Amino acid sequence: MRHDRLVRSWMASTALVLGYSAFSQAAVSPAQSAKVLMSYATSGSIDSSGVDGIPVVSFNSVPSGEFTTPSSFSLGEFMVSALPSGVSTTYTDTPFSITYLVSSVDGQSIQDGYKPIVLTGKINGTVSGASQSDLMVSFDTTPIPSFITNDYANTMVNLDTSLTLVPSTTNGGRTTAQTLLVAKPVPEPASLAIFGLGVAGLVWHRRRQARMA
Repeated sequence: MRHDRLVRSWMASTALVLGYSAFSQAAVSPAQSAKVLMSYATSGSIDSSGVDGIPVVSFNSVPSGEFTTPSSFSLGEFMVSALPSGVSTTYTDTPFSITYLVSSVDGQSIQDGYKPIVLTGKINGTVSGASQSDLMVSFDTTPIPSFITNDYANTMVNLDTSLTLVPSTTNGGRTTAQTLLVAKPVPEPASLAIFGLGVAGLVWHRRRQARMA
């Protein structure tokens, strides 16, 4: 009996040590951002609701782009067209959406299960003629959910929670929307399994101590 107790105690201790090691790796390694080449594309749409007058705001998507994480990058451009002199258009809580789609990671195609990220928001303000605009783009403040691309967990942070759209006479009416993406390695399944073993060993050890008390 004493031998069996020693064996069980040794197994629990080993599991705890391995589990703690796996936990340390899982907690520290992903915190180190990885340099990953992301190839991506975006698409955007602006709703017609809340528009009083001729629609003048459009979205120029990114058909093909790439960047190395961690980095900020362009989602595309909001573009304001000119109106005739004396004519104005007002936007009131007009919805828009921008879809971010990863096409490859470090040259490798994306595995099954990946879902594109969709950013949403509203447009408010008035455009008058060719040179006057107080249009504001406001992105929804809900945190963007993390997502997996192959061996990396990605965190995206919107750098432009609000944008003032320039009129057609400034930069051709183009205003760029940017966001930041950080990629971190996903913990290996083996490490997670060992961590689970360590947790189970800890639970068993505490229950055993409670029975002996």
